[in-house]
Amino acid sequence: MERIRRATAYTADWLETDRPQPLSDLTIEQLQQDVLSGKIDKDITDQVYINFKHEMTKWLFSSKLNTLSGFEFFNRVDIINGCTQFIDSNYMKGPVQVLQGDYKYHHRLGNWGRTLGGLTPKIPLVIAVPFPSTGAIHTQMGDILDEAQDKGISVHVDGAWLTCCRGINFDLSHPSIKSVGISLSKGLGLGWNRIGLRWTKETKTDSITIMNDFDMNLRATAMIGLHFIRNLPADYLWNTHGDKYYKICKDFNLTPTNSIYLALRNGQPVGVSPLIRYLEND
Repeated sequence: MERIRRATAYTADWLETDRPQPLSDLTIEQLQQDVLSGKIDKDITDQVYINFKHEMTKWLFSSKLNTLSGFEFFNRVDIINGCTQFIDSNYMKGPVQVLQGDYKYHHRLGNWGRTLGGLTPKIPLVIAVPFPSTGAIHTQMGDILDEAQDKGISVHVDGAWLTCCRGINFDLSHPSIKSVGISLSKGLGLGWNRIGLRWTKETKTDSITIMNDFDMNLRATAMIGLHFIRNLPADYLWNTHGDKYYKICKDFNLTPTNSIYLALRNGQPVGVSPLIRYLEND
């Protein structure tokens, strides 16, 4: 299984500018080996879906470094194949708009983004929290939500990075926010096993609800996700590598963000995972 790059020298040459990679470490890689060796729960019944929904929700709310509120306004939770499926499900329903600087996946779909004040009425907005180009909540998030409310825009929050962050305090109760997706990929080195949950305020049939209602999700991905959240606490990466992250920021004159693997150099995002791996056994 491919591993996250590990720097061979403690130099700025190892800062990732093109496609910053999420952080993994030796402990996470050992859990990967558990999966390959079959050292996980063998239950392959439909109960695995119920367990995953319950245990991931409990795991997410156990974080001491982030505060997410407003979940009482959501009436349904579904398993998703990572936040990419969450995004794709919105594109399948019609036009979608995003803001400049959001996830590059949108750019690859030909959606280059808009600016505050220029959102189109009635067209759903997908926005990442935290924002990929800054590693923090968008600085104009309040104004964005207000514009969305004024223009009748449904907002769908892509929380792909939430599980690798600290200091994120976000209230999902705003009436414009209709759904949020959160995955384990960034927080637990599970990009190879995309799994997460989507919460919705309004139950509408789509590809995700159908997959869940008819137990069509892959049991294996849920089983692997359960193995990881049962063995790693929600704040694992920051509690384990936070000191290394801040050392790298100081040594290379980088501005820290809320994301464990992303910093800013002259206002532009750079990945620090290879350098954290270099310091792992230092």
